[in-house]
Amino acid sequence: MIVTDRTIRRVPSIGGEGVTKLSELEIDVDKDWAGRVIKNLGAPVDASDAIRKIDLDAHRVTSPIDHPDGSITRNKLEYPTQDVSFAYLASINKVRYCSFMELSYLVVARDSFTDKAVWAVVQPNTIPKVVGRLQNKNNTYFSWCHIPPVTRDHILTRIDNRRWVDLAVEAIDLDLSGRGLAISISGSVVKSLRYELPSPVDPLELPPPNVTISAVDTTFASGFYGFRPMRENSPHGASESGSVWLKFPMSPVPPAQAILEFDIEDTGNSNDPFTPSMSKDLVEISSLTGLPDFLYREAKRYNILKAKGLTDEEMELLLGYVPQHQVDLNAVTWGVFEFNPDKDSTVVVTTTRDNPYKPGAIERQKEGAEEWWRPPRNYSEAVELYKQMKKDHPYWLAGKDSFAYQVLGLEVLDYMQNVDFYYGELIEHKTHYSQLKQVSDEEIHNRINELIDKLSKAEGLYRERRKHIAKAREILRRGW
Repeated sequence: MIVTDRTIRRVPSIGGEGVTKLSELEIDVDKDWAGRVIKNLGAPVDASDAIRKIDLDAHRVTSPIDHPDGSITRNKLEYPTQDVSFAYLASINKVRYCSFMELSYLVVARDSFTDKAVWAVVQPNTIPKVVGRLQNKNNTYFSWCHIPPVTRDHILTRIDNRRWVDLAVEAIDLDLSGRGLAISISGSVVKSLRYELPSPVDPLELPPPNVTISAVDTTFASGFYGFRPMRENSPHGASESGSVWLKFPMSPVPPAQAILEFDIEDTGNSNDPFTPSMSKDLVEISSLTGLPDFLYREAKRYNILKAKGLTDEEMELLLGYVPQHQVDLNAVTWGVFEFNPDKDSTVVVTTTRDNPYKPGAIERQKEGAEEWWRPPRNYSEAVELYKQMKKDHPYWLAGKDSFAYQVLGLEVLDYMQNVDFYYGELIEHKTHYSQLKQVSDEEIHNRINELIDKLSKAEGLYRERRKHIAKAREILRRGW
């Protein structure tokens, strides 16, 4: 049945008394309704068909911005952005691709975010990298495992305008076993986590943060998150999308054992990144005892090749890397606070763990430092030390709560500095306002509400927590 010259003037609600068939509806044959004609090609014909047509027309009139072209496509639908694998994101066309420093390429989530984490299972010999707040191939944060370096195989790096800057380094020598690697960014704090896989790990459950390195940096305020799936000069992947997950930011960080200030060295290229001028004590592995077994195997491989007359360069051409034959007995685990080689000749460093082979390395590093401080015992002392240091570093954009979090490691301070980040970027100085405007309003709105909830449930620092809750609510009230 096709009704071409009759339209509905009054339609009782479905389930109401009386009307159950189209023939029972009140119809005006001389006038149409809102200029529309009901065409029902189905059978049987009943009132629900007419009601469905009215509902669709009403939606099309009242919500034109949802799909002005009359279509509802996959790209217009919401999608999960927490606890979701990149395999799923790729299956619904929510990833992008980006070249990376002429070496390889990256897979990143389609949209820009502020506070997120990327967790991956990686194979270290493929030089894996997970990236956060990426702007383009020459500007990003990334966490990586690099086996050849001596007692610094877990690194957190920033690239800005093609220059490499070491933000944090773990004093560790790693074997080639597969392991977990993550980058996490919240506010002005960038973190990296390395974890082992002794038993099956559920990707929806965060593994225990046995080792974390972190830095405070304000170069990038938002961007893309993802990972590098391809290894240089090889078709084999460092990570595959099913083993990489987009997740919530992680917290806390380990507290500082000492705060030091060093000169800046090196050139800023990929082989010599800007880094604190910390002392080294390189010792041949074969002369030491009690080291991990894999180090002795690597040293033996190196010595055999060396005895055959091969140079380090020839070994790298043959194997893809130079076998490790030394360890650094002065290496410590550290992270920087606002590393800016353009504005300062020194950088402030917090150390969080001693040398794994020879204790006392933190004390030995103090000997070569420009200045050093004992770590604050509480929030008040951290704020006071920050104010003193800020006088010598007026360019610091990160505030007192970022510094307090870096040196004390308390989770509540992470939420406080995160609120400060949004308040500064959206209301006060707006240094990276254009970057934050690339993030959806809903994403920022949800994150700020999440911080309010976390601060409301946290313990300690009651007065400061209330201040930051008020700042967060002010952001929501004023908008951006």
